[in-house]
Amino acid sequence: MARSLHGSVSPVLMFMALILLSVIPSSICRILNENDLKHICLKTSDPYECLDQFKSDNRSRNTDEKGLADIAIDLAMKNANETHAMYNELYSRTSDYGLQEKYMSCSKNYNDAIRDLEEVKYELNNNRTKLIHVEINDALQEVNTCIRAFERDQIDPVKMDTANERSKLLCYMVKFAAESLVQK
Repeated sequence: MARSLHGSVSPVLMFMALILLSVIPSSICRILNENDLKHICLKTSDPYECLDQFKSDNRSRNTDEKGLADIAIDLAMKNANETHAMYNELYSRTSDYGLQEKYMSCSKNYNDAIRDLEEVKYELNNNRTKLIHVEINDALQEVNTCIRAFERDQIDPVKMDTANERSKLLCYMVKFAAESLVQK
């Protein structure tokens, strides 16, 4: 025996439900455009490099504010891990005690910065965006400590200042992208 759909669910009601479901996500999660990226990047010390960093990740072409913060975290973590590995390598290759001390200190700073960035990612994934600023400020402090270690003594044969400044920029990108979430 065939049952009739007549009386169970109206086709008009189903159509309206589909329209409602397709409209709600787009009103909640607005896709960002280049002006939104520029707005965040203008707050950094190097807006052009910031924009280039965001654009280097294909996800930035089709994301919302939370996705942009996630991209910034991923970029910062990748860079921090690479810089941490470089400091470990430099430590093992030098026999200069003064440089070994600085490289080991910076390695520890970056290890702590990575831990802070992992916490930032955790807070973002759990929608606890108001707590992100504490961890990202801690990560920035770790990077800045390493920068200051080489500013005091200009002895840096490898010129790690570029890697350190990139880490600093990426942390600020995380900070400003996350701030846009909190302001909502």
